[in-house]
Amino acid sequence: MFTYDRMRRYGGAWHTERQPLFPHYLFLESRNEKQLMEELKRYSKVISVFENDGKLVKVEPEEEKLLRTFCGECHHSRMSRGYIRDGQTIVTEGPLQGRENLIRKIDRHKRIARVGMPSMGRFREMQVGLEIVSKS
Repeated sequence: MFTYDRMRRYGGAWHTERQPLFPHYLFLESRNEKQLMEELKRYSKVISVFENDGKLVKVEPEEEKLLRTFCGECHHSRMSRGYIRDGQTIVTEGPLQGRENLIRKIDRHKRIARVGMPSMGRFREMQVGLEIVSKS
């Protein structure tokens, strides 16, 4: 399960919370796709598997690379921090640093950013934590 840090304000103070990055998805990692499919078939009466024409939806290499960049081995994306100068977003720390071109929308109030993730020729969006500390 992939998670990300998000800031929430309650009790008069800001708190960092861990939220699911893809709340309705389950990711399985395997070196042997056939063996994974066989194992999942054993549980087909108990669980529902998201399928695409009878197959699991495979994470594309570009998606996997981006997820590994953002979340690392622990599958967690930590909070990014940055500032806005003359309408340009500059991220100074965190997984978004150097990847400002992927940011599609920033919600400064909620301290989150919507990030475009390339997927089979189109962009999917995911939400990650981004705190903008100043704007000029």
